[in-house]
Order: sequence, then structure tokens, then C-alpha cells
Amino acid sequence: MPARSSETAADALRAANERAERATRRAEALEHLVEAGIAVMSEPTLPALLERILLEARRVTNAQAGTLFLLEGDELQFAIAQNDVLAQRFGNKGVAPRLREEEPLSLRVPSLAGHVARTGSILNIPDAYQIPDNRPYMFHPWWDARNDYQTLSVLAVPLANRQGRVIGVLELINALDADGRPAPFDADYEPLVRALAAQAALAIIHLTDRALTV
Repeated sequence: MPARSSETAADALRAANERAERATRRAEALEHLVEAGIAVMSEPTLPALLERILLEARRVTNAQAGTLFLLEGDELQFAIAQNDVLAQRFGNKGVAPRLREEEPLSLRVPSLAGHVARTGSILNIPDAYQIPDNRPYMFHPWWDARNDYQTLSVLAVPLANRQGRVIGVLELINALDADGRPAPFDADYEPLVRALAAQAALAIIHLTDRALTV
């Protein structure tokens, strides 16, 4: 019995510590969200804005990498990509040329970002290589293979205007745990990133409209 009681107490302590750590992460993420919203709305040009949106979303979720797509017709155009692993390997300027080599994503072809663009829903995938065959979306491993990279978790969020019209997709890759290892994205991040994405969409539309009137 004493051993059993000791195990129970240890389990309870472990659970309490996990809850405390989760609460701390949530509070930090909320603080980052406020800072991110201010930073996003202050960017004066579209390229700088797109970079900032992706950077702040990664900061809020502690994501290793990410891509921002803009919707043009029935295709998602690769607008911005950030990847800490590739940046270490090729330098920050070495990531952009690899992005320019990518073909647009057709909404007619099943994909994670395409599904989000079509439905306006969030996808939180704990393991991109373990998606069941019966899902209406799929992960394409060709980018990983081409760049010697390993995608694990994906959090994809729509960029939508006030009327709900999707103008792009924010795709975050590989949340990092306390030890810096890829892990699933905490579900608590979903409303935070959606809120940031809504602000980002408004900023994108504002700068785009302003450019058209100049």
C-alpha cells in the first residue's frame, strides 16, 4: 500500500506540474498575441507585413517553420516561408529562392492548406505522416524530400476578412517542446492563432487596397 500511495502522489504532482506549465504557456501566448497584433498592424508595406505575420504566429506557437499562402483564383500562391532548420543550413536568404521554385497549390488537389482555404476551418495535425486515408485532405511529402526536412505537426489557419471570405492560409510547422523537439501543437493555440490571422487578414486587405488607390 505505501508504494501504491507513493505512485499516486507522484502522479498527482506530475499532473499538477503539467497543468501549471500549460497555464504558464497559455499566459505567455496571450501576452505574445497582444504584442503580435500591435506589430502586425504597424507594418507599412505588404512584404514586410507578410514576414511579420508569419514571424509573430511562429512566436506565439513556438513553431520551427511556417508558410503563408495568398489565394489567387483557385490557387494558393507561396508568399512567405520561414524555416529555422533550413536557415541554419543555407542562411536566411537561402530559404527564399527555394520558395520561388514551388508551384502554386491548386484547390482542386487535396492538401492541408487547400482544405483550409476551401472550408475556412482550422487543421491541427499532430503527425503529418499519419493522416488517415479517409480524410478529405492529405500531406504531400515532396517538400520534405526535396529539402531534407522532417515535418511532424501542422497547424493551418485561414486568413479571412470580416465576411468570412478566405484570402490566404497561415500554415505553421513543428511546434517545439521545452527541449526544442518537434511536438504536436497545443489545441489552446488554435483560438489565439485564429485571432492573429483575423487581424493579419485585415492588415493585408488594407495595404492591398491602399496600393491599388495610390
